[in-house]
Amino acid sequence: MGLAAPASAATASSESQQASTTGSATTQSAATQTTASDSVTTPATANDADLHTWWQQNAEKNSTDKLADGVVRESPFYSTKVALSENNDDNTQPQYDSFTYLSIPRNGNGKTDNSGYTYPEQDGAEFSASARMTMSWSSFEYSKDTDVYVKLDTNQPITSADQVTIRPTSDNFKKELVGNDTIKITVPYKDSGYRFSVEFTPQLITAYNDNSGGSGNLTTDSASGQAVDTEPQNSMMIFAQPMEASSQTSSDIPDTSDATVQQITPGDISDLATHVESTANTLYFGPGTYWMGSNYQTQLPANITWVYLAPGAYVKGSFLFKATAAHMKVTGYGVLSGEQYIYEADANNGLNHISPKSSDCNGSCLKMLQFESTGASQSLDLHGLTVANPPFNSFVMYGEADGPFAMNVNNYQQVGAWYWQTDGLELYRGTTLKNSFFQSNDDTIKLYHSNVTVDNTVIWKGENGPVFQWGWSPRNVENVSVSNTDIIHNRMYWNDQKSNTCVFNESPSWTDTSATNTADLSDTVQNFTFTNTNVEGMVNCAIRMYAAQNTKNIKFDGLHIDAWSKIDLSAQESFFKAFTDSNGKQVTIGNQTTDGEGLLFHNYTVGGVAVLKASNNWASDELGRLDFDADLWDNWDATADTQPTGEAPSLSVTGLSDGETAENRSMPIVGTSNAKTVEISVSNGTETKATLADGKFTTSVKLPSVTNTVRVTAIAANGVMTVKRYTIYAFGSIKGSMTDPAGDDNGPGSYVYPSSSAFNKGSFDLRSFGVYEDGDTVNFVTSVEGGITNPWGGNGMSTQRLNIYLGDATTSASASATSFKTVTSHASLTSLTSRASSTPVVAELPGTNNFTLGAWKKAIVVDGRYDDATYGSAVYNPDSTEKAGTVSLSIVKGNTMVASVPASSLKGIDLSKIGYQVSLFSDAEASEGIGNVRPVLSKACWDGTGATCTSDVHQYRFGGGLGVPNDSDAHDSVTTDSNAIDIFSGAESQAALMSLKNTKVVLPFVTLQTSASDNSHAQPDKNGGSAAASGSTTSTPDAALAKTGVSVASMLAIVVLLLCAGGISYKISHNK
Repeated sequence: MGLAAPASAATASSESQQASTTGSATTQSAATQTTASDSVTTPATANDADLHTWWQQNAEKNSTDKLADGVVRESPFYSTKVALSENNDDNTQPQYDSFTYLSIPRNGNGKTDNSGYTYPEQDGAEFSASARMTMSWSSFEYSKDTDVYVKLDTNQPITSADQVTIRPTSDNFKKELVGNDTIKITVPYKDSGYRFSVEFTPQLITAYNDNSGGSGNLTTDSASGQAVDTEPQNSMMIFAQPMEASSQTSSDIPDTSDATVQQITPGDISDLATHVESTANTLYFGPGTYWMGSNYQTQLPANITWVYLAPGAYVKGSFLFKATAAHMKVTGYGVLSGEQYIYEADANNGLNHISPKSSDCNGSCLKMLQFESTGASQSLDLHGLTVANPPFNSFVMYGEADGPFAMNVNNYQQVGAWYWQTDGLELYRGTTLKNSFFQSNDDTIKLYHSNVTVDNTVIWKGENGPVFQWGWSPRNVENVSVSNTDIIHNRMYWNDQKSNTCVFNESPSWTDTSATNTADLSDTVQNFTFTNTNVEGMVNCAIRMYAAQNTKNIKFDGLHIDAWSKIDLSAQESFFKAFTDSNGKQVTIGNQTTDGEGLLFHNYTVGGVAVLKASNNWASDELGRLDFDADLWDNWDATADTQPTGEAPSLSVTGLSDGETAENRSMPIVGTSNAKTVEISVSNGTETKATLADGKFTTSVKLPSVTNTVRVTAIAANGVMTVKRYTIYAFGSIKGSMTDPAGDDNGPGSYVYPSSSAFNKGSFDLRSFGVYEDGDTVNFVTSVEGGITNPWGGNGMSTQRLNIYLGDATTSASASATSFKTVTSHASLTSLTSRASSTPVVAELPGTNNFTLGAWKKAIVVDGRYDDATYGSAVYNPDSTEKAGTVSLSIVKGNTMVASVPASSLKGIDLSKIGYQVSLFSDAEASEGIGNVRPVLSKACWDGTGATCTSDVHQYRFGGGLGVPNDSDAHDSVTTDSNAIDIFSGAESQAALMSLKNTKVVLPFVTLQTSASDNSHAQPDKNGGSAAASGSTTSTPDAALAKTGVSVASMLAIVVLLLCAGGISYKISHNK
């Protein structure tokens, strides 16, 4: 590597002009979007006080491959020219070339690092790569109104300027079609510059959620109809920057005649740190191309406090600052690109991809810019830079977390953020961020520190994380002001209720995102204001706020959303929750109703319609999509400048009770009101006007779904509303039900819950089961004692997996018959000896470790995460993995699973007479247990004893069984213990049926109690249903047997003798 001696400003200017006027020639096939730069016409660039453009040497139009070290990727899709607007109505002013850069997913590196290792895991670039998406951009400096000519180089003709959209649309630039492939955009001069997207209609594609599994995946296939975002396949950004040499920014350019300024020569800088002069404090990268290679990051010595990248400088690499000076700078309109690094380039692994033996590399993964804080007051100017193709976080400061490390960020750009963890910026105490653009695929702007101001940002959001984030742990933060944010695209697609998504987010604790007891009552977040936030196109959700500290004075003033994406309605909901500390004490939220110190939405609109708390459009299934906790009712409000004022009408409704289950799908409604009109809707459907007579109304509604919201709205003549909402459940006509005792979610009595709060106590404790016929659908309704919290974002649930087996009641047993060792009563003996020769013992589905006494006819699997798995949610026949029917899952009342299946898939089965074996398991990924069932491991392993018994076992596995993790398909060394946490056992002892001493766990079918004999409500803690189609329904405990003088061992011996004498053998049938 060569290093230039300090040069005069004139020399630097000469170098700039040379780099700005030199083209390159590379020859590749245009069919692969790899073409030569124009070698016939030398690019003409501008370089004066009004306009400055530049060109890159050794450019290659290549949208697919990894580039050579000294080559800069040029867009084959767009080309850019600029001209001063004055006297240019007829396009006769000189037009100057402005280099158009290109970023592609994974930069042509694929997933193989420099060591040859190919990582198998997802990296966040899957959709972008498969859809062949790219991002082009062009930057220039200007000081007068300028016309920008963007040419579409894809041979897709344009017939009208209306086929080109400029975003943010609020820029409202004048545009004109030139020829059939070029759009002319007039950009007025502004000190802050402009950052905007140029979108040609032929380039637009729509991303959809494919509705697979719990979250779904992105696709361009429209079959699901769940549109997420419409954006250019090959996007094009323009960065119109104010002149760097203007009086406002002259301090951003080093004086190259200063002896402390060291100029770096373009080329290989893979040993840059060893050549930095001890007398220098500034590194000057002039126009040209520089590269560090894939396994090198420049660790700048402590004497370097300023890095300058001139316009036209393209540096492939990253900088780690060792300096802890009071003031530092990274300035200039050059580009810092991470394209040579692999995703998650780990400093602990030679900057190759993180080793499979490491759990994460959050601290050691390479960051494009890295700084250190000692706790002394420091500041950083970050002006003009474009960070491209980050392989992980683009920016970090280590050391004293809160600094103070005040950043002054202006005219900053981040592009090519295809990977997960490509966050934007964390804004430290006292930071100002303005006039910037971010493409990011994680938390874009992190507001973890006080006294922060953000203004005039344009954001292109990827799939992962939210736009604004201030959570992950309790915080003490105040005085945050964010204004004029334009979110021009977003690809947040999750079809479930992720906690770390939406426009605004305060995520739960990173240590356990499912825990609600991680708050710190000594901390407070207060005085946050978000003004004029515009979301163009569709978005998944507005806000999810999990307050882990006291919170007050949070205001969203002017939140404008064009439309909701077409994902599931539940995935669009906004949340506001108040957490507790470990002692159960809840944080304090400011009261908005009485004090105006809570959470306020002012002028929150969706599709141009104001969302109002005092109206009928704010709720979770309504326009506003707000599903805030009921106990926070007084802590928030939604108002608008245009809302009606005056006295609200009276409204009284009878015949409806919130949370009730309707006996049929026709629901009468009776009420009174002094309103002008009363309107009624079901699940936010069409409003139906009720007839008011003498202030009274009577009507009825149809309930179309399992969960229905009946909304009654009284509207006064002044437009003011009074609204009542009722959640009504409708399952159909009940065929029968049964109950299970509370507190037996411990299998044979020894099972213990994982320590992770994702497995909240009682959430595996089965309590009731009912079967309902509903037209051409059958609803199986199963409740648990605790709440179903869905911590991992499944379709309503993510930790539970429910199995329902249907078998003939004539072969059901009143006894366990699990093995000779567990016979516990005379009735058991009678049942076992009389039917053993004819009753088969049949394996349940793989991974359960259970058998049924008698053949099962149908198996219904209810799973919130893995619909597409071999045994995902579906109806199954014996001896077949083919899905015999679909299962639709709804979670209602917070603790109840409703599995809806087509009645045709159960044809020929009398649902009121058939027997049922209902079991609840821990849900697993395919790599964690066979059949998506998470194995129960031994208590010793759960306690951490054993080489394979890692901390993950204690956190995420049930303990109290027999085995330890191994490499078998079952991921369990012992498979004789049941993996069910709770079962419906009828009159039998669950502990005996599931005893760890059994060589097989054989479970009975249990028949339903019909409405005439249903005891489920009278005795909620007793077993409902019957385990006997013949024989006694009672059992004699061991203590009773002891009193008769007959030991269990004696009874077992008798059974063995009887079986041997009769030559009895069980038929064991395994269904794979």
